[in-house]
Amino acid sequence: MNEARTMLENADLRIEIASQGGELVRIYDKKHSREVLWEGRPEIWGRHAPILFPFIGKCADGAYHYQGTRYPMSAHGFARDMEFSLLSKTDREVWYGLSDTEKTREVYPFSFRLETGHRLEDNKIRVMWKVVNPGDKDLYFMLGGHPAFKTPEGLGVHDFTLDFHQEGPVHFQAPDEDGFQVDELSDLLVLNEGKAAITPGFFERALTYIFDQGQVKTISLLLPGDEPYVTVHSFRTPYMGVWTMEETHPFVCLEPWFGRCDKAGYNGELSDREGVMKLAVGQEFTADYVIEIH
Repeated sequence: MNEARTMLENADLRIEIASQGGELVRIYDKKHSREVLWEGRPEIWGRHAPILFPFIGKCADGAYHYQGTRYPMSAHGFARDMEFSLLSKTDREVWYGLSDTEKTREVYPFSFRLETGHRLEDNKIRVMWKVVNPGDKDLYFMLGGHPAFKTPEGLGVHDFTLDFHQEGPVHFQAPDEDGFQVDELSDLLVLNEGKAAITPGFFERALTYIFDQGQVKTISLLLPGDEPYVTVHSFRTPYMGVWTMEETHPFVCLEPWFGRCDKAGYNGELSDREGVMKLAVGQEFTADYVIEIH
């Protein structure tokens, strides 16, 4: 792997973005002298904040169908494992890009251009996406973020509280034990003043909490005493996921998505899969979300 990294820095933060996957790989909080983004230890989970494209979650039976042909596809798509090209860099903003190749077209028969940008805005990082359809047919895709935020020194996952910045309960959909969507709605997550503590067993109730229908636009991780730690603002994404690999592992992911995991046994057309987006020939799609470090 010939990964290159680009660093951006201001008075509040120091961040690094890798060419491998075009992803954010470091957030250093200068005011509190602490690392905020999970460091990607391979013996636990070797990623940091991967970009999910052109799929989110698993495809049923490890494949999807497009115009009668079956194509194999790994969970969360292939972009996170590919080398991006550096497009531009200023003191506060950097962009990387990825285009289709002969190899990607073997498993994803579309022309595409994916660009990802990261911009420092004081104590915030704006993560920006652009998808372009340069081909001669409609482009079907999903797109999402997967940033993992580590627990500060001396704390664990159960010291976190989720703040949804809203009153009343929210419903969630939880994938089954194999990571596929279930038909029925899961239980309500009852909030206390807009908050839900990550108590022991929280992630046994749901492997991943998926909040759909645009219910959750802003979500924070709070430290003991309700001290704000990290907030993710995502006002356009229809789905927000909350996940950790094991409750003993020191990170929690807050994930804004355009799209979601497949239903178990689904063998219909890609165009009919829940959450998939369609981009017409010559058109582009843009979106962003913001990571705020408190």
